[in-house]
Amino acid sequence: MRQLHRSLPLLAAAALLTACAGGSGGGDVSPTDLAAMEAQVQAKPTDGNLLTRLGVGYYGNKNWERARDAFKSAVALDRSNYRALVYLGLTYEELGALDSARATYGQARPMARGRRQQGELDNRLQLLTHKELQSAARQALAQESTLSRQTPTPNTIAVFPFRYLGTNEEMKPLERGIAQLIVADLGKVASLKLLEREQVQALVDEMRLAESGRVDAATGARSGRMLRAQNVVQGSIQETANETIQLDANAVNSTTASVAATGSAGGAMDEILDAEKTVVFQLLDRLGVQVTPAERQALQERPTRDLQAFLLYSQGLSAQDNGDFASAANLFGQAAARDPNFRDAGGRAAASSAMSSATTTTAGQMAGAEPGAGDGQMRQLADGMNPSLGSMTDSRGDPVTPPPGFRPGLPESQGQDIVIPSVLTGTIIIIIPRP
Repeated sequence: MRQLHRSLPLLAAAALLTACAGGSGGGDVSPTDLAAMEAQVQAKPTDGNLLTRLGVGYYGNKNWERARDAFKSAVALDRSNYRALVYLGLTYEELGALDSARATYGQARPMARGRRQQGELDNRLQLLTHKELQSAARQALAQESTLSRQTPTPNTIAVFPFRYLGTNEEMKPLERGIAQLIVADLGKVASLKLLEREQVQALVDEMRLAESGRVDAATGARSGRMLRAQNVVQGSIQETANETIQLDANAVNSTTASVAATGSAGGAMDEILDAEKTVVFQLLDRLGVQVTPAERQALQERPTRDLQAFLLYSQGLSAQDNGDFASAANLFGQAAARDPNFRDAGGRAAASSAMSSATTTTAGQMAGAEPGAGDGQMRQLADGMNPSLGSMTDSRGDPVTPPPGFRPGLPESQGQDIVIPSVLTGTIIIIIPRP
């Protein structure tokens, strides 16, 4: 009976650490459990595995600052701690430190085991790009007074989503599709610098512009200053009688708010892609942009001649902008299936699929904690680990060997002491990493 009593703390500790090791991210770790883990870390402050598990517990309880500090300390002790690096990147995302998240994933990727882990990191980086555009839009809006006083970057053009003036809601996604075509076409002219459509769309969404504002010259100038674009292209898509379509566009100078150039073309609905080309050439000519013969030939090329494929593609852009990556992947895939030569549709199908996967992959899966990984930890604990929990496997349950010569840096912490606050005693542990 006394032997069973002595084993209870060991089994409780094993259960606690197993809970922190799974794909759930440690959300089932109670404050009492966290306090016990903090005590263990205080007893062994240089045990990177304990620090990692403590960080996972914090992460699961959404205590992002403490999670960050625990993971940074774990990485300072062992720069090949893949699990701590991945969780640190995810924690930086939660804190809005997206640059640090990107740098941390970059550190982790050379240590990824196999294509699955590499793919999960790549998917996360793809999703991070989407988040970065949204963050940049928020920052631009917050810094509008400063940005409005800066000189726009010469020859830089931003293209607003067009405004659809018809009544057929199925055609509304053409607002984004036409904008993307114009970005792609103007981007073929070497003397121009085009902002990504997604960057402009993020700002439009952040500004919460009414549809009428998207064709207003004053709004275009305001947005252009925040984007530091010299000109902003705005336009409309209007259905006219007998199933015809009319495209109208203008380029607004962001400094003067004056219209620097206009373009207009129309025809049957299935000629909308031809109308877009006409508008692009008109804008270039009236802006006084010199186009080389090679550029003119490239501008004549069409990504697709299938109107239905283009409509599916436009719907995919709308779904992607709204964060519905699974639907976007499906729509882009349908567009590519209708026209296998529609390369951008195929590329966006893959990118949206990657972002969709990133949103469904758990933190534990990304960090390499496969289902059932806790079973091995239980066996190792039962095989003789002392109650101080000072002898654990590495953070992934098996040895981690970085590539030869790999010496990653530490975002925001290199050359600095790492601090872990304790809610248990109120003390602070300072870990000074060795060179």
